[in-house]
Amino acid sequence: MMGHVAASCPVVWLFILISGCWGQVNRLPFFTNHFFDTYLLISEDTPVGSSVTQLLARDMDNDPLVFGVSGEEASRFFAVEPDTGVVWLRQPLDRETKSEFTVEFSVSDHQGVITRKVNIQVGDVNDNAPTFHNQPYSVRIPENTPVGTPIFIVNATDPDLGAGGSVLYSFQPPSQFFAIDSARGIVTVIRELDYETTQAYQLTVNATDQDKTRPLSTLANLAIIITDVQDMDPIFINLPYSTNIYEHSPPGTTVRVITAVDQDKGRPRGIGYTIVSGNTNSIFALDYISGALTLNGLLDRENPLYSHGFILTVKGTELNDDRTPSDATVSTTFNILVIDINDNAPEFNSSQYSVAITELAQVGFALPLFIQVVDKDEVTRLSLAPEAVALELDRAASLEQGDVLTLHPDSLSSLVPSPHSRLLLSGSFSLSPYSLPGDSYWQNLGLNSMFEVYLVGNNSHHFIISPTSVQGKADIRIRVAIPLDYETVDRYDFDLFANESVPDHVGYAKVKITLINENDNRPIFSQPLYNVSLYENVTVGTSVLTVLATDNDVGTFGEVNYFFSDDPDRFSLDKDTGLILLIAKLDFELIQRFTLTVIARDGGGEETTGRVRINVLDVNDNVPTFQKDAYVGALRENEPSVTQLVRLRATDEDSPPNNQITYSIVNASAFGSYFDISVYEGYGVISVSHPLDYEQIPNGLIYLTVMAKDTGNPPLHSTVPVTIEVFDENDNPPTFSKPAYFVSVVENIMAGATVLFLNATDLDRSREYGQESIIYSLEGSAQFRINARSGEITTTSLLDRETKSEYILIVRAVDGGVGHNQKTGIATVNVTLLDINDNHPTWKDAPYYINLVEMTPPDSDVTTVVAMDPDLGENGTLVYSIQPPNKFYSLNSTTGKIRTTHVMLDRENPDPVEAELMRKIIVSVTDCGRPPLRATSSATVFVNLLDLNDNDPTFQNLPFVAEVVEGTPAGFSIYQVVAIDLDEGLNGLVTYRMQVGRPRMDFLINSSSGVVLTTTELDRERIAEYQLRVVASDAGTPTKSSTSTLTIRVLDVNDETPTFFPAVYNVSVSEDVPREFRVVWLNCTDNDVGLNAELSYFITGGNVDGKFSVGYRDAVVRTVVGLDREATAAYTLVLEAIDNGPVGKRRTGTATVFVTVLDVNDNRPIFLQSSYEASVPEDIPEGHSIVQLKATDADEGEFGRVWYRIIHGNHGNNFRIHVSNGLLMRGPRPLDREWNSSHVLTVEAYNHDLGPMRSSVRVIVYVEDVNDEAPVFTQQQYSRLGLRETAGIGTSVIVVRATDRDTGDGGLVNYCILSGAEGKFEIDESTGLITTSDYLDYETKTSYLMNVSATDQAPPFNQGFCSVYVTLLNELDETVQFSNASYEVAIMENLALGTEIVRVQAYSIDNLNQITYRFDAHTSAQAKALFRIDAYTGVITVKGLLDREKGDFYTLTVVADDGGPKVDSTVVSGPSCKPRAWAQDETAEG
Repeated sequence: MMGHVAASCPVVWLFILISGCWGQVNRLPFFTNHFFDTYLLISEDTPVGSSVTQLLARDMDNDPLVFGVSGEEASRFFAVEPDTGVVWLRQPLDRETKSEFTVEFSVSDHQGVITRKVNIQVGDVNDNAPTFHNQPYSVRIPENTPVGTPIFIVNATDPDLGAGGSVLYSFQPPSQFFAIDSARGIVTVIRELDYETTQAYQLTVNATDQDKTRPLSTLANLAIIITDVQDMDPIFINLPYSTNIYEHSPPGTTVRVITAVDQDKGRPRGIGYTIVSGNTNSIFALDYISGALTLNGLLDRENPLYSHGFILTVKGTELNDDRTPSDATVSTTFNILVIDINDNAPEFNSSQYSVAITELAQVGFALPLFIQVVDKDEVTRLSLAPEAVALELDRAASLEQGDVLTLHPDSLSSLVPSPHSRLLLSGSFSLSPYSLPGDSYWQNLGLNSMFEVYLVGNNSHHFIISPTSVQGKADIRIRVAIPLDYETVDRYDFDLFANESVPDHVGYAKVKITLINENDNRPIFSQPLYNVSLYENVTVGTSVLTVLATDNDVGTFGEVNYFFSDDPDRFSLDKDTGLILLIAKLDFELIQRFTLTVIARDGGGEETTGRVRINVLDVNDNVPTFQKDAYVGALRENEPSVTQLVRLRATDEDSPPNNQITYSIVNASAFGSYFDISVYEGYGVISVSHPLDYEQIPNGLIYLTVMAKDTGNPPLHSTVPVTIEVFDENDNPPTFSKPAYFVSVVENIMAGATVLFLNATDLDRSREYGQESIIYSLEGSAQFRINARSGEITTTSLLDRETKSEYILIVRAVDGGVGHNQKTGIATVNVTLLDINDNHPTWKDAPYYINLVEMTPPDSDVTTVVAMDPDLGENGTLVYSIQPPNKFYSLNSTTGKIRTTHVMLDRENPDPVEAELMRKIIVSVTDCGRPPLRATSSATVFVNLLDLNDNDPTFQNLPFVAEVVEGTPAGFSIYQVVAIDLDEGLNGLVTYRMQVGRPRMDFLINSSSGVVLTTTELDRERIAEYQLRVVASDAGTPTKSSTSTLTIRVLDVNDETPTFFPAVYNVSVSEDVPREFRVVWLNCTDNDVGLNAELSYFITGGNVDGKFSVGYRDAVVRTVVGLDREATAAYTLVLEAIDNGPVGKRRTGTATVFVTVLDVNDNRPIFLQSSYEASVPEDIPEGHSIVQLKATDADEGEFGRVWYRIIHGNHGNNFRIHVSNGLLMRGPRPLDREWNSSHVLTVEAYNHDLGPMRSSVRVIVYVEDVNDEAPVFTQQQYSRLGLRETAGIGTSVIVVRATDRDTGDGGLVNYCILSGAEGKFEIDESTGLITTSDYLDYETKTSYLMNVSATDQAPPFNQGFCSVYVTLLNELDETVQFSNASYEVAIMENLALGTEIVRVQAYSIDNLNQITYRFDAHTSAQAKALFRIDAYTGVITVKGLLDREKGDFYTLTVVADDGGPKVDSTVVSGPSCKPRAWAQDETAEG
């Protein structure tokens, strides 16, 4: 087809040429423009696309004319409209690159072509900015360079002509320190430089041409680096150097490091250090090079030369390079305080103190000991420099440089440390020590001679010592704190310590106190009345009880003996042990109670009486007895209730009510609730209330225990066993666990194999009817049998599933019952036979023949192969597979369906192996049995492939990437595409086309040759790359085609200008941003690529003092040095972006950045004083002014406004400060000097934002005392209980104590008894010791309640009050008196024994003990035999037979005793004598 087309073209053109020869002769056109004879001037700034001229021509034949331009260079710059002759500019002109062209234009009338050349001159415009050479510019000069010295020359040129090429220089902005010659570019110094102020200058040089219309300029950076010159004196840093050092610090100890630096920062010189003055005895050494101040000898604070510290003046001198001193020096003076160390422990005047005192020593009694303790350390006032000590109480206190913190004992008590405190106070302050790293600053804080004195040892609280807190030296007094008792503690061994806060500083002495024993205790019975009960049948010799009386005295005073006041006939008393024994039998019916009087007497003669009450108890001593040792009963299970199962009986020989008997069942082995027992006719009758179940009774026997109990107290009982025998009934049938059983066995199970074990259960428990009696039988198939006893089912022959797959068997179980009493259980058994794999698969309809078109789509059905297997389940499930594997076909392993795969069938495939696989499919089949069985042969599927037009044209050189420079003209051949088609004939004939799309407008392809041509001039910025989809098609039916991509990449030329977006930036930055802070990132783009789009950035204007820089490549504007809003608040930066195109063709873009510097709070408030002090009385009213604080802040606005607050030391809200004016006033809580005598406040001045710009100052408020405290007693009420009424005058009663926290006379206290003493007591007005001033008498008054006052000794004479309660201890100091002086009675002879004849009665005012009565020892034996007196009631009764003829008058002397030192006695006379009675001592008689 292509050949035919190509052959017809010459014939057509030949016909046209021949026909042209038959007309008239053609006349050629000619140009009429005059510039062909001279030149054509075009300005270099003529825009691309502009018309620069129009070609004019004439044709005498009036033929239509076509204009053109010839030559590669001319075609690149100029284009001609073919019809109008308008010439337009295709690309920019640059006079500096090419100043003239020779261009050949043509005109044609379609029969002939005329060409002429024209000289085109490029006119100059000022389009080039000056260019700096040899950049970057930098120069180093010393800071002492003289004014007027030239330091650098910059050079810039401009290729433009005339004024546009003349360059002038200037600094932009102007510099205060440097000037530049506008014509020559020479930079000179115009002002003195200072390296310490500015180390570098970043200047921007502006080179501007002199064009009047549109001058152009270029900026360049000039870096001027200032080098240092030695012109500054050194300065000390870390001032002040005031510090502290402990005495006895070892030589070589570093006291402080002195540091000075050279203010010349460029090349600072070393410093040499020397001591100028104040180094007494050369005690310090100062290292000349390091500045380390060390101790040069032994430092003793007690040495007068050192006690006040040192004032050192040191000098620092800059050293020349050869280490010789220069003239640059600096001096400073500072204090060194020598801190006393606590190197003396307290010492007592003796190592041991001994004393003996009576145990009756009164409370407050001072032991006659002279104890003195001394600490040789001095009382020191300690001043610590703030850099040596940091007080952190809740928050760190801010101490200004140079401050010295003085801590006084009266102010330290107000400091309350937080968990973060680092402070140690010795003495009475309860604060905790924390050490600074590496030092022991805190050990001296406080008073070295202050220590605590205290007693250590058991019972140390029995004594008090005073004083306990000592400073320096004190006499120690030991007083009795509580009443002493020799019997409790007879001696005391104490350790007396004097303790400082330093662990090793302890004074020590032994104190031994021995008590002298006094007989101050009488025997005391453990019980006022002993009460005991004895059964009447208790044996003689039985211990009844032991009376116990204790005497707290020790030694012979504490030994106690016991006596009966009378001699009882049935009991005895051991005088040493107090054991009372029974010595005769008891009889409840005769005597039910005995009351005995026991006397306890100690070794000093003190006596006490006690009473013993003995109660006689009756005894129940006969146990109920059963008539038999055991009883038996019987019944059958399920039998209804039985009323009399067993009868039993017990007897009790006791008399009523102890012989009354009740019966109860106390234990049953089973069914205890089914049995009842009742009393009938004196018998215990056991009955059953419910039927019993034999199966629930072990062995059919129930064991009962029956108890017979009498009603005695305590009751007695006995038990008897009862056995109940229960007989079984056949009431339960055999039962299988399930009604039906299902079991599966394989069909090839052996004959006689076990199929299943069955088990039936019978709840009857006897051998006759129970489990052991069950017999099994089976029905339903002869293929199975069952064991009659075990229930095992087995096969009788081989089984065949194909013959029969399931069996249903009936199994019966019968028990041992007979006839209708026999029970039967039935169950069914389902036996299922399981298949085994015993059949091979077989093919159906094999082999297979099919027709299949080549190129059949994937997954197309080809055919289905079928095999058969008669087995069941997995054994009959078939799995198909292709063997050997065939990549062209896939097979469903389950259904046997064959499909095409994704591997395409190609009938023309030349590979014989693949051709064979496409035409033959071999299939095998297996079942899923175990083991699987395979068909005996495979099935073959023969495939007949039918041909198609199945070959697409194939590209030989696509895809491909072709490159072309942008600006290539239309009609340019880019590439030739080649494709082939393996088919023949029309199926192999290939044509080309491009798919429809926008790029097609710029290119076309020859359909036959495949040549790709441009249709327009290419522009990379419009389209940088073309993806041309080329289609190659054959002529078959249906048509086959292939598509591929031709990538045309347009190469860049530098024809685009860098463009900022946006062109103007507004940025705000804080003045405190660091160096290299990223201010803004400029977004600048250049539509070119590669080097043409590689941009470089410069700051060309507005960079005052070189504060900013721009990244050469990243376009990030950063700060070079710190900003200061107060110096410059805004900057206008001009930035340029220059691309990296070819030299002479580079393009530039410009942007403006407005930078606003934002203010930050960078100036802290400064107090006008380094510290403040004030003194105020403690009663200053709330809101009253104390001191005015003032701080200033250099910032403006809110940042410059100062606020005040107290940040530390105001724990009790004693102060408040005006937040805006700084006036310190008294707060809502009043001041109290006694609580805190001084307050150290830390006041902070801050700005409203609470940022870091703040400062603090220390304010010390001293609180002056006023007498505002009343004395306060340590107790509101003091009690002295049990003061002996016999105490003598001057006996110490109690010590009251009150304290007054005021100082001076306001803190001195005088004591006074206001009321309640009644002349019996007085008080020492200084010590508060209350003593007796008159004799006491319990019988007159038993207690006293006194009101005591404590008054301080300064106006307004404040008072405190307490009460003292004193109770008296009653003692036996009153005589016993009878109510009658004598008693007289007349009686008849032969009175019955026990007859009362008279009652005597006595009383005692003491009324402490019970009064007891007895006959005097001198009373006649005859009278004692006839009469008896009750020791407690005083009743006299007849004891013997009275016979008047044997004696008609008797005198009885009765003694009444209350246990005290005195007794009374009286005489009772007979009937024929006048009575006589008198009172006398214990030995008196009447």
